[in-house]
Amino acid sequence: MNWKEIISQVFLDGGPSTCQFAITNACNAKCEFCNFSREQAKNDKNPKTLVKLSAGLNAIDCLYRNGVRFLIFTGGEPTLNPNLEEFMAHCRDLGMDSLIVTNGSTLSADKVNSLISNGLSEVIISVDSVDPSVSEKNRGLPGVTERITAANRIFAQHKVGRVASVTLSKILGDLKELPHTLERMGFEAVTFSFPLINLDSNYLGCKDSDLVNYTPEEMHHLIDEVIALKKSYRVLNPTASMMDMHRYLNKEPQEFVCLGGFKQFYLDWQLQLWRCCNWRRPMCHVCEFNGSQIIRDGCTECMIDCYRDASVMQHCAVSVADAVHAACCGRWQLSAQHIFNVRNLHSIGAVLENAHWLDTL
Repeated sequence: MNWKEIISQVFLDGGPSTCQFAITNACNAKCEFCNFSREQAKNDKNPKTLVKLSAGLNAIDCLYRNGVRFLIFTGGEPTLNPNLEEFMAHCRDLGMDSLIVTNGSTLSADKVNSLISNGLSEVIISVDSVDPSVSEKNRGLPGVTERITAANRIFAQHKVGRVASVTLSKILGDLKELPHTLERMGFEAVTFSFPLINLDSNYLGCKDSDLVNYTPEEMHHLIDEVIALKKSYRVLNPTASMMDMHRYLNKEPQEFVCLGGFKQFYLDWQLQLWRCCNWRRPMCHVCEFNGSQIIRDGCTECMIDCYRDASVMQHCAVSVADAVHAACCGRWQLSAQHIFNVRNLHSIGAVLENAHWLDTL
């Protein structure tokens, strides 16, 4: 999607939407702080599911018709679904950007080249520790560090964005040493995931584990460490979003609301569409999605970074659309209020923080 199309959609309805599409609930790793773990699966009553080709293609069409232009393929481990590349190629043909979130274990040279040839815009790869051996032990994936490093060399040659996804767990180690590890592995940026103990949806990327159980005071300290890291490495979590995390922990009013259900969505392996992965019930089956199910209620009930960070960056675009719509109705004072709002400056600042990364999409 080019910038001209994005700007046009900003004025129309606040810009393009993003959906995280979990194309399988299967995973080949055994992370101690995740219920997608292959070890957890042994005791799981829910069968492992792969989204079938025809159903997945139809789902992508439905999302496209409803303004989704950025599709993040996730799981489980999305590369375990043999239909991934065909899903990505369909996105490319429609003009949608494809991203994947992966543990990197399947990224052979052939797999990497296949992903690239089918339109991959960015790869987000999980890393658990500044010490690769600790990360590999937690994941139960020996040799994965070397595989990720080799894959990133190929991604870099083709100008595919390479982002490390790091959960703030107790095996992470000294955060100040993380940039050295990530640079050696060929990453160009990092996004931090804040601990998830439980979720209200069927998404399993959470676990009540001692590795991610923190007191509020410990979380405040971690957030400050992440903010400080921005001085030495490209951290994609916006500062404004992390300041809202502080407010959330303090039970104070937050500056930004979440756009989950309006501009951010989660689609599961049963093709149920959710506003986010922490909501109590799905919005609808994706084939029923027609825009009438859109939710915009100013939610601030959680601080899941992948929704809240994106919401901060898109806040200004939504304000522009709100201002245009108010002006078209002759409500000039309301239109001005949407534009002349300090939150828009903070939102623009968040976009500028990530300008290099956004340019890779």
